[in-house]
Amino acid sequence: MSRKKLHSRWQLLLQIVFTAGVLFWLLHQTNWQALSQRFAEIRPWWFVAAMASYALNLSVSVIRWRIILQAMERTAPMLWLLRLNWVGAYFNQVLPGAVSGDVIRAWYTRHQAGSMPLALAAVFGDRFMGMGALIVIAALAYVAGGSRVGLLPQMGWTIGILLLAYVLIVILILSPFLNFLEKISGKLGSKLHDIRLGMGALLRHRLALGATIFLSFVIQCISILTFWIMAHALGEAPDAVALWVVWPVISLFLALPISFAGWGLREGLMVFYLGYLHMSHDQALALSLLLGFNMILTSLPGALLWIGLNRHHEAPPDLQSRTEENA
Repeated sequence: MSRKKLHSRWQLLLQIVFTAGVLFWLLHQTNWQALSQRFAEIRPWWFVAAMASYALNLSVSVIRWRIILQAMERTAPMLWLLRLNWVGAYFNQVLPGAVSGDVIRAWYTRHQAGSMPLALAAVFGDRFMGMGALIVIAALAYVAGGSRVGLLPQMGWTIGILLLAYVLIVILILSPFLNFLEKISGKLGSKLHDIRLGMGALLRHRLALGATIFLSFVIQCISILTFWIMAHALGEAPDAVALWVVWPVISLFLALPISFAGWGLREGLMVFYLGYLHMSHDQALALSLLLGFNMILTSLPGALLWIGLNRHHEAPPDLQSRTEENA
């Protein structure tokens, strides 16, 4: 077995252990009767509306992805990107890691982008711009939140560190300091160099950058709307701080590859933070679980769309091996 496969399996094992451990602890602390009652009282039309909101999120984000490709002087048909966005969303929910679907999106657009590194740069740019909007929303809401945000432990430090890290990454992307990567790191360095150049092209393209920033705020507002609708599906009226601070911060943490598709991590953070906003354990857990199920159900058509793709396009090697192992 190669070192890469061994590392991948250990990473998968750790993600499964982390997810199972957190969920076991949360469920052990849960009043099952209260949790079951909340699920039994779900308002179905609100749940459907949340699915529609998440579907809108996936659809609008395709426009941002295409603008980023155009800033890199590449292009792809809108319907093709829409299809891949749904496929990527599905695999983000069913494969380990936080960005498995993003890698798949890059793989299937590598021909339009001209190379895999440039395709990764476009997908990374799509994700990176969205994360920036989340940080700004959380920071502005935290400043405007008054005494309510004081209830959240260390939230100011958390947002400050996230903002600083984001600014540093932008500086590194734009700085010529990393040009040495191509010379001293061989093939890997060349790929990192191409990815940095692709991102730099976006950040220097004023029109495309302005459009992607605007769309990023629209997309993240839709994400917050999905959270709000799902809370109402449970008959809850979430605090404004939960909508504009807690959910954006949790969404940022879900990019960390420490749990299986975000499960466990999302539930733990929701119970932790929303508890300080006077939401009970079973309320926060039910809301988090429903948000996860909503994303799985809404992105499920991506599985069928991928089957059609795989007839005409070679699947990514990692995805091929996982499919063969599951078969």
